[in-house]
Amino acid sequence: MQPISHDPFDLLCLYEQRGWAVIPVNAGEKRATVKGWNIRKFELGDFDPSGNIGMRFGTDSGGLVDLDLDCTEAIDLAPIYLPPTGARFGRRSKPLSHRLYVAPGLTFETFHDPVCHPKNTLLEIRSNGATGGAHQTIVPPSIADGERREWYRDVIEPALIDARVLRHRVAWLATGCLVMRYLGESTARRPAPDFPQLLWEFDHDLARPVYDWFGLQAPDAPQRYPRPRHQQDPRDLDLAEIVAAIPNDYDWNGWNDIGLAIFAASRDRGDAFAIFDHFSAKSPKYDPYETRARWKNYERYPPNRTGIGKLAALARRFDWRPSGTAA
Repeated sequence: MQPISHDPFDLLCLYEQRGWAVIPVNAGEKRATVKGWNIRKFELGDFDPSGNIGMRFGTDSGGLVDLDLDCTEAIDLAPIYLPPTGARFGRRSKPLSHRLYVAPGLTFETFHDPVCHPKNTLLEIRSNGATGGAHQTIVPPSIADGERREWYRDVIEPALIDARVLRHRVAWLATGCLVMRYLGESTARRPAPDFPQLLWEFDHDLARPVYDWFGLQAPDAPQRYPRPRHQQDPRDLDLAEIVAAIPNDYDWNGWNDIGLAIFAASRDRGDAFAIFDHFSAKSPKYDPYETRARWKNYERYPPNRTGIGKLAALARRFDWRPSGTAA
């Protein structure tokens, strides 16, 4: 890989060649104001040689996303919590504050410190919004606030990573920032799965969004799952028996299809999450945080079909039969 040029026109051409959506930004400014910046494809002739270069992230740039590390804790802890990438830039007062990855499907999200001012951002995923919209960042060699944006090293190679994995790592980085800020630097430098509990013991309001980042219920939330067996809906008991007969050797798509079918069969009526969680735990890839996050996604976007027939058909392949039915 040839070292990059730091000439503004050469960099602009490089971004174009890579298929990244570049946007003309006025000299000294951070935000694009040109009409259609969020949807339009710009040509080299649209750029002022003395102006700045913005980049629109997400699908228009082939799944390129920008992790904007807004606080010193995030910049400091990023090498510990985030996957390595060969595309990092920043400015003199905040070096390495931007890390680029190719993660198709990752959507815009902001992580805040809930105890400080609501706008005290820890870090931000810049990409398409979950329901549309666009987000941009000025990139090297743009100048704003008197500081030039500069690439770290002379090669720009964003790492390719699964969107779900990167989102999970970003949530841990945001959690690590809160641990470093309130519980101590040495603790934050040793990531551990009990961080949400540690923050909860320190301050409930501080920890509450952390549980939400991982799709978990806070400890003081009403506990819906599981209920004692004698209180469960008989239909849930039948569903549990059906799903228990199905082995979990699926890839992510197959696992997600089973989850959708469980949710659709129960309509989230009783203890269906426990059923899905037990099914998920059969796999060596089981991740309780991802399992809870998937279920919350079903709650936000419920399927419009039933799933009991599909599940029963699968269970029959593994010798399940309804109670009282001869084999």
